[in-house]
Amino acid sequence: MLRLMEQRMMEMQRKHEEEMAAVRAECLAQIAKSKKGDGGEQGEGAGEKRTPLEEENSSAHAEGREERGNKDSQSLVKVEEASTMVPFVREIMEVHISEQFVPPQFKMYDGTSDPNAHVKSFINAMTFRTGCDAIWCRAFSLSLEGEALEWFNSLPVNSIENFKNLGEMFKRQFAASSMEDVTIVDLMNLKQGKEESLKSFMDRYQKTVRRVKGLSLELALQYVMPALRPGPFKDSVCRNPPVTMEELRKRATDEARVENMKQSYRREQQEAKAEKVDNRRAEGQGNKPHVPRLREGPRGPRFPHYTPLNAPRARILQEALNT
Repeated sequence: MLRLMEQRMMEMQRKHEEEMAAVRAECLAQIAKSKKGDGGEQGEGAGEKRTPLEEENSSAHAEGREERGNKDSQSLVKVEEASTMVPFVREIMEVHISEQFVPPQFKMYDGTSDPNAHVKSFINAMTFRTGCDAIWCRAFSLSLEGEALEWFNSLPVNSIENFKNLGEMFKRQFAASSMEDVTIVDLMNLKQGKEESLKSFMDRYQKTVRRVKGLSLELALQYVMPALRPGPFKDSVCRNPPVTMEELRKRATDEARVENMKQSYRREQQEAKAEKVDNRRAEGQGNKPHVPRLREGPRGPRFPHYTPLNAPRARILQEALNT
């Protein structure tokens, strides 16, 4: 599929170059004709006179070439003027774009992600098709949507002179969405969480290392050990420090695999233990006969009859305490 697309693109580019070469040749022929016509008035009578038939044939050929040149130029380029107000200067709008030019598929930007990354992505996509600065400017809005497209449509007329100017305006407008630069201090403060897996931490550590500008390999390997949580892998790194980031990645991958295996084994043991407890409870409940529990009413006296007292209760209690 990709090879077929590449062949089609190469074929389109070849046809475009051939057609443009034909247009250039036709333009040069017309220029040469106009110069020859200007000098023809001075040299008229000095050369041989042409017959009326020769003059008629020559005029017909010239008109045919001019008609073909106009037809080719109309089929190859856009010559219409913009019907609405655009932010580009006249020089950008005067650049002709071939009808066969197909813009690449852009990653759309809505104003919420890093504008610097979007500009780089746009440049990479456009460089594959054309290096014309004016076409870059006019195609940039095709990669915008939402808030970003509204901003572009609100730009004043003649405010964009080149793509560098447009890129700077775009980055300033959405600077709040730019990713902050990561420093060596951020790398030093990076720590593995108490419940964070080794794989998750190493992915986070390597991503931070890639974002620190100018970080040496020695420092990248030096700061990994203090960031690790105490455990077998930290002991291994301490005893045998890795020499390259690739070695660190491989050792971390092996240790993460062992860690996942241990966690899976512990999980299976816990599930088996819980299943045994449930089975014992079920067996114990199955052996006991089911006795319906009587509903208890209000609590009454312990004995039905009591000996009547022949003295007050306080006196009886006092005599009991004195004995």
